[in-house]
Amino acid sequence: MDIAKEGILSSRTISDIVVISFNRGSIRDEREILKTLESLGRYIESKNGLKIVLDIGNIQYLSSAGLGHLVGLLKKARARGTTFKLCSLTEGIQELFDVMRLTKIFDIHPGVDQAIASFKEATRPKA
Repeated sequence: MDIAKEGILSSRTISDIVVISFNRGSIRDEREILKTLESLGRYIESKNGLKIVLDIGNIQYLSSAGLGHLVGLLKKARARGTTFKLCSLTEGIQELFDVMRLTKIFDIHPGVDQAIASFKEATRPKA
């Protein structure tokens, strides 16, 4: 499945990490977001053992249904042996994750570079 053909998502691979981004700014349309997250779910289900960073910096609004879809994506990813990280949350989305305590289940990073670096840190031997 080519994630770039799935509407408003774009993807690029850095080393073995798939970075998926919403490719337009200020996305607020709930139906569009939900449809896109469903497409991403199909992508996750099509492969095993991926390393995914989802950059949601362009998402301005996320309903409870959207949060539910993100939790569902995390569950699908874990079931497939895929590591799934989020990054670039807007202040409002970050507050929502804090209030809902989703920061305890999602691996969240300030930006793409930090999320990618976290994969490398996880594979370094501990002293």
